[in-house]
Amino acid sequence: MPWVKRNTPSYRYYWILAAIASVIVGVSAGYSWWGESASVVTIVEQELANSRAQVRLLEKRVKALEAKLGIDSESAAAEADQSAKAY
Repeated sequence: MPWVKRNTPSYRYYWILAAIASVIVGVSAGYSWWGESASVVTIVEQELANSRAQVRLLEKRVKALEAKLGIDSESAAAEADQSAKAY
């Protein structure tokens, strides 16, 4: 009979609590599994940035040395391509 209202226990609160608890467990488990690798990635990115900066600095120094010696970088690259062929 639809006009009779029954007192049924509401399980909605249990589902909400279960969802919140599963999110908390999931976040903590994810951090414990992938947190260390994420910190390693940032360290590797920092080292890569430092290496790139060193390469740029070395390229500038090589260009300055070439300019002092009077070596044209384009002609030096063409000569290196011709002499570096391995048959």
